[in-house]
Amino acid sequence: MAGLLVTTAFYFSASGPADAAIHVQATRVIYNGQAASASVAITNKSSSTYMVQTWLDTGDAKSMPENLPIAITPPLMRLAPSEEALVRMIYSGQGLPADKESLFWVNVQEIPPSVQTANTLQVAIRTRIKLFYRPSQIKMRLDEAARALQWRLDGQTLTITNPSPLHITFSQIQDQDAAGTGKQRIDVDMIAPGQTLAVPAQTLRLAAGKPLSFSYINDYGGITKVTDVALQR
Repeated sequence: MAGLLVTTAFYFSASGPADAAIHVQATRVIYNGQAASASVAITNKSSSTYMVQTWLDTGDAKSMPENLPIAITPPLMRLAPSEEALVRMIYSGQGLPADKESLFWVNVQEIPPSVQTANTLQVAIRTRIKLFYRPSQIKMRLDEAARALQWRLDGQTLTITNPSPLHITFSQIQDQDAAGTGKQRIDVDMIAPGQTLAVPAQTLRLAAGKPLSFSYINDYGGITKVTDVALQR
């Protein structure tokens, strides 16, 4: 009976799992519009040589769209053990709004070396991180955008409106007691510029006039907490 060789692909958001051979050294990329390009470093943490494929998508993890306003280079590279390389994103200068951020996803797909051993399972891990293109005319900082969020409680629905031109990625949203300590929480991923989200809030002990707190992911990939957020009814 012939030997069996199977390669299985998995993808992960953020910087990827600890056992990934190719490590992406950031959880997000902020592409400032005044810069000619943006970049992220990747490193081969394994003891084998890997090929690496890179591309951008606009949110569909199964797609590989062509002719996007931002190009990624190199689309294919070879990384020796412990070798580091830069993946660069370059905006063509046309096709994206100038008054708000645009969101893309950077895909880094590792391609493992061929294995001649029979009955071997190979795992090819793909890492996806967010790329935010921030036009140069936007002067608002992310912390200002987070503070500008509008929160409204309608019955058991929490409505969040983002009037800013920036995306805000939440870590968590919590109710808040008198000591400022969060008790119950709900999970919301991200709110886009100009977007309004309606979130079921049955698990939160919220009332009009009572504060809540939330945490968001800052430009460096860390978590920033905002407390004493006023609720409107």
